[in-house]
Amino acid sequence: MASFLASSSQEGFDLVDDNNNYLFDRTVKKLGALADNEMFDLEPAYILGG
Repeated sequence: MASFLASSSQEGFDLVDDNNNYLFDRTVKKLGALADNEMFDLEPAYILGG
């Protein structure tokens, strides 16, 4: 698993918004860098149709 993640690019896991900007970069700017024991998680808003 570690070798898979080490050989992967950020773009392979990142999502883009309507303007083709990566969500991870924007999230880090808004919330700050993550610690070693943290991760970002995307939870769709099902009530809004997501």
